[in-house]
Amino acid sequence: MSFDQNADLYKKCKRESGVKRVLQSKLLGNLLIFTLSTVLNKGLNFFVLPILTYYLTREDYGYLGFVMSVVTIASIYIGLWPGNFLIAKFSHYGKAEMARYMANIFWIVLVTFGLVTAILLLSQELLFARFDDHIEVIMLIVFYTLFMVCFNILNTITQLEKNAKKYALLQFFYSISSLGIALLLIIGLHYGWRGKLYAEMGVLALLALYALYYFIKEHYLVWDFSKDKLKELFAYLFPMTFHVVGIFLMVTIDKVLLARYLPLEAVGLYTIAMTMAMIVNILFDAMMRAWEPYIFEKLNLGTPDAMHWIFKTMLLYALFIVVVAVVYIVLIPWIFPLMIDAKFQDALAYIPWLVVAFSLEGLRKPLATFLMHINRVKTMGAVSLLTALVNILLNILLIQHYGVMGAVYATLVAFLLLYLMTIALVKRYYFTKDIAPG
Repeated sequence: MSFDQNADLYKKCKRESGVKRVLQSKLLGNLLIFTLSTVLNKGLNFFVLPILTYYLTREDYGYLGFVMSVVTIASIYIGLWPGNFLIAKFSHYGKAEMARYMANIFWIVLVTFGLVTAILLLSQELLFARFDDHIEVIMLIVFYTLFMVCFNILNTITQLEKNAKKYALLQFFYSISSLGIALLLIIGLHYGWRGKLYAEMGVLALLALYALYYFIKEHYLVWDFSKDKLKELFAYLFPMTFHVVGIFLMVTIDKVLLARYLPLEAVGLYTIAMTMAMIVNILFDAMMRAWEPYIFEKLNLGTPDAMHWIFKTMLLYALFIVVVAVVYIVLIPWIFPLMIDAKFQDALAYIPWLVVAFSLEGLRKPLATFLMHINRVKTMGAVSLLTALVNILLNILLIQHYGVMGAVYATLVAFLLLYLMTIALVKRYYFTKDIAPG
C-alpha cells in the first residue's frame, strides 16, 4: 500500500472516529436534557402536590384516579398507540416515506376516536354510575384523550429528530400552563377534581393544533390514503395494543377493583402512592426517550459492533435503575411528609414495593425493543395480556384479604412475571452466538 493510500485510510479512520465521538456526545447530551427536562417538568406536578392534597379530598382523588384510568385505556385505542410504529420503523423507512404513513395514522386516529366515544356512551350506566353527569365526563375523557394522542405523536417525532431542546420546551409549556390554570380553577374557582382535567385538556388542545401545523410545515405529513399502508399499520399496531393495554391494565385496573371492594378513600390513598412511586418510572422513561432512536438505528445496522454497543449501554442503564431505586426507597420517608398532606400518610407504606415494581418495568423496556424490531408484536401482546390477567386475578383475591396492600402485591408480582417472560422471549427469538457479547 502506498504512502498516499495509507494517508487516505488514516484520514477516513479519523473521520469515522470523530463521527463516533460526536454521536456519543450527542447521545449523552440528549440523555441529560431529556432526563432533566422530564424530571423538572414532572417535578412541578409533585411540587404542587401539597397544595392539591390540601384543597382536594380523598374522594376527589378517587374520582380523579378513576377518570384518568379510563383516559389511559382510551388512549390505547384512539390511534392504536402509533408512537410504537414510528419509533420502530422510522430509521428503516426514512422521513419522506414515513410522511405517507403519518396521513394514514391520522385516519386511524379519527376512526378509533368515533368508536371509543360510541363504546363509552353505550356503557355509561355501567362505568360511570358514581357520576351524576355521565355525558359531560365522557366528552371530557374522549377529547382529552384525542388531544393527548396528537401531542404524543409530536413528542415521538421530536424524539426521533433527537431534538432534546425542543422536547424540553414543549414539556415546559405543557406543565407550566396546565398547572397554572389548574390551580386557578381548583383554588380560585372551586372546580374540584374537574379543574385539573379542564386545565390539561385546554393546553393539550393548543398543542394538538400546533402538532398538525408542525407536521405539515416540516413535511412529516403527506395526505396520501393507502390501503396497503393502512393494512401494514393495523397489522403492527393492533397486536401492539394488546401489549400496551396489558401494561396499562396493570397500573389502572387495581384502582377500579379497589373502588369495587373498598371505599373511594382507599383509591385516593393508592393513587397518591402510585404517583409518588412513578417518580422513578418518569426518570427511566425519560432516558428511554433519548436512547430509543439510537437503539433502533443500531438494530437496523445489525453488526457485531452495533450489538455490543447496545449491550454495553443496556448494562449501564440497568445499573442506573438499581441505584436510583435503592436511593429513592431510602429517602422516601423524608420526602413524603414534605410533599403530601398528613391525611394521606398511610400511603407511605405502599411506595417502596411499587418502586421495585416500576424498576422491574424499567429493566424490561430496553429488552422489548428487540422484539419490536423483529415484529414479534403478537407475541408481546399475548404475554402482556396473560400477565394482566394474572394481575387482575391477584387483585381480586388479595384486595379482599389485605386491602390496599393486596393491590400493591399484585402489581409487584405482575411486573416481575412480565420481566422474566420478556427475558425468555428475547433469548428465544433474537439472541444468537454471532451477536452475543463475548
